[in-house]
Amino acid sequence: MAIALKTACFLQSNKSNNVLFRLSTQKHRNSINISTKSSSLVPIMASITVSPTVGLSETFTRLKQQGKVALIPYITAGDPDLSTTAKALKVLDSCGSDIIELGVPYSDPLADGPVIQAAATRSLARGTNFDAILAMLKEVVPQISCPIALFTYYNPILKRGIGKFMMTIKDVGIHGLVVPDVPLEETEILRKEALKNQIELVSSPYYHHLECLRHNSKMTRSEVFSAIYNK
Repeated sequence: MAIALKTACFLQSNKSNNVLFRLSTQKHRNSINISTKSSSLVPIMASITVSPTVGLSETFTRLKQQGKVALIPYITAGDPDLSTTAKALKVLDSCGSDIIELGVPYSDPLADGPVIQAAATRSLARGTNFDAILAMLKEVVPQISCPIALFTYYNPILKRGIGKFMMTIKDVGIHGLVVPDVPLEETEILRKEALKNQIELVSSPYYHHLECLRHNSKMTRSEVFSAIYNK
């Protein structure tokens, strides 16, 4: 199973927009490849009750007030299988994750590095599909306390229909959505449907310098999740 540990920090503007940076290089992402058996994934602490889950913005606001940065691990759904994914989500939650980013495997993951690309390939090879991921989340989300942000490319959203997609992920308890292959300037329909369903759309433009990021962060009311590449 591949777990990507992303070096990240966030900034919050005067308009209460949260800006989350993913720092990386052209050649690789800050990630590690962890091989583990599903039987070894056991939550550190069994919780009798789970407190109500707050959203992404509330999480960042709380952390900023505490002078902290967010721990946001990423895993690909279905790698090596959805049963292991379910256990991993519980483990990551019990380990103190502030937000968990769950990747929907896609056949052409252009925005990802080799570790996550390989995880998506393994997941798809085992027959993982979006309906199966939703069924898993419906069972698991009520058992964890931190919000989950779904990472998916645009084609699966279009195939299902933007409005229907947003309603569906809301119904299983997803709080945030990252769509890396849609330019920020073209997210109006996505933002409208996300707002209607109380899903925080995390814009993810890619820039070569900070000035463009500061300018475009004013366009969104939610988080901006950006990779700034070093040449």
